[in-house]
Amino acid sequence: MHGDGLGRLHPGKVFLTIDEIKNGISSYQIFDVRYDLRNKEYGINQYNKGHVARATFVDLDRHLSGPVVECSKARHPMPDPHEFVEWCKSKGIGHFKPVLCYDDECGAMGACRMWWMLNALGVEAYVMTCGFKAYEAAGLPVESTPYDKNQSTSYWPYATEFKRLLKIKDIPPCAHMVDTRPALRFNTTVRPYGPDDIPGHIEGAVNLPYDVNILLVNRHEKRLRPNDECRSNTLKLLQGMWGGGEPNISHCVFYCGSGVTAAFSIAVAYHVGLGEPYLYAGSWSEYADTFNFTLARRIIKEHGLLISMVSSSLPYNMKATLNNVTLVVDGVVVNNPDEELKQALVHLHIGEKAHVTFKSQRQAVIEAHPRIDT
Repeated sequence: MHGDGLGRLHPGKVFLTIDEIKNGISSYQIFDVRYDLRNKEYGINQYNKGHVARATFVDLDRHLSGPVVECSKARHPMPDPHEFVEWCKSKGIGHFKPVLCYDDECGAMGACRMWWMLNALGVEAYVMTCGFKAYEAAGLPVESTPYDKNQSTSYWPYATEFKRLLKIKDIPPCAHMVDTRPALRFNTTVRPYGPDDIPGHIEGAVNLPYDVNILLVNRHEKRLRPNDECRSNTLKLLQGMWGGGEPNISHCVFYCGSGVTAAFSIAVAYHVGLGEPYLYAGSWSEYADTFNFTLARRIIKEHGLLISMVSSSLPYNMKATLNNVTLVVDGVVVNNPDEELKQALVHLHIGEKAHVTFKSQRQAVIEAHPRIDT
């Protein structure tokens, strides 16, 4: 059960299909790592409705992350490795069986974070290529009662520090940075999307959206794309990031918003034989907070304004225009906005509210209310 490949059930693999596990599901110690950033109770609620038989629930915020501190703002900082090791020992991890993790997003929303942490310590671990719904649909054992029969152990022949983990101060200035957030968040210029507070990305980074390697089967089911597609997608987006010879991106540094989906993209690269990139777990949430003032000034200088969201981002709503919204500025309806306000409005979606700082030093709170014609 070691990460060096000796005695592993599936050498060189990270992801396992239902066909690969269905006849030997009892050979694994199973963990349910379902998570939703917008709803912190989502994972445990789904677990209580139904989960893989003998699966233990893992809370990404509590068990796979350290405390968020004022001086960093990294949204999911790595926990102290020694504390994580003690948690692993309390669950008997690494002693009896290899670990199998799953979530609702082919590993991208928690399972690969756990895989990465275990693999970085040398523990044998795997991830299901699909979510719980596909597992359940296959007729495999399911239960709804919490499972808490893991036998603790003092056995730990593994590392006690995470390998291939970089802190912000350790990243070389010449590093090849790979941002695995969706393209919408990566390509922003004056306004952020999703959980990001500041738009943009680390200078010089290349975008490898984690979801390019996930196939939407139907409204409820997602699967990891076939290995050849995952490899092709990764190579296409990261072309030129290695020298001559066989492609290897082990020297690259992967990041995302908070070190969760980046772990998925690292797992994919490793699984399809492209090497094992480094992880910058602090990711954009830490970087953007650390350099907030510098980034904000650059954005205003280059684009003339900076938008900070007051409401949630609503990217799936229609873009706001003067024809489909009632514009409210600092609490007052404005029917004939000036050019600065028009410039800001084009970056909003219907229903959004934002604080805008203009290059002219003007500041305003703008709301794009749906227009109701009477």
